[in-house]
Amino acid sequence: MPCLDRALTEVRASLTWTIEEVASDAEAPEGWSNPETRTHVLLAPRHPGSRLALLRQLVHAALCEHMPRLYASSTVWGVSLGGQVVTRKHYLRATREWYAAARLAELCPDEVDAALANASAAARERLATIRPFVLDRLNLGPDERGRLADGLLLAQVRRRLDPAADTADSVTGAVAAAYGQVDPEAPDMPGFLTVVNGLCAATGRRPFTPVPRKGYWMVRESDSAP
Repeated sequence: MPCLDRALTEVRASLTWTIEEVASDAEAPEGWSNPETRTHVLLAPRHPGSRLALLRQLVHAALCEHMPRLYASSTVWGVSLGGQVVTRKHYLRATREWYAAARLAELCPDEVDAALANASAAARERLATIRPFVLDRLNLGPDERGRLADGLLLAQVRRRLDPAADTADSVTGAVAAAYGQVDPEAPDMPGFLTVVNGLCAATGRRPFTPVPRKGYWMVRESDSAP
């Protein structure tokens, strides 16, 4: 049985929470988990797409079952503008990707390495270019989203393929360094907080403060007041 087929079967079978699958017109699968109700929601494309992307969502679900509930939480207090809420949720998702990527590599290393090599080749010119970066504190702009994605890619390439891989873009380099300071194969909440606040420092965002007992994240944004 090919690695991806085997891994999909094994990870799905390992899940103990209820899985609700919803057909979606999206190109890629999406999912989220609720520790309070012990449920997973998986938006599955009507037309089969990347099995690696589907496995990534199942791995996210498995991590949520084994980590403290704050790991899965995207509830953010302390910001009042919709754009800031969306931005902060994106940072939490970006941090979870670091851990999911490591688990994927454990399950199917050859497939992951091939995907990384292809993505790295496609991003080579962009990573070699010095680009201006201006943070929009009220919204998640395309430049900020792109730096987070490129930094994650660079951190994975350094970990899996080429420790000397680099970028001419200072923000992307700082994002990659924020990921790289924590071992993703040993997920815990102190490490999660280190990564997510490292990402914030790299782009100029204010840090998160965890509120474990209530299950949410606190952020003090100076620009959040009406």
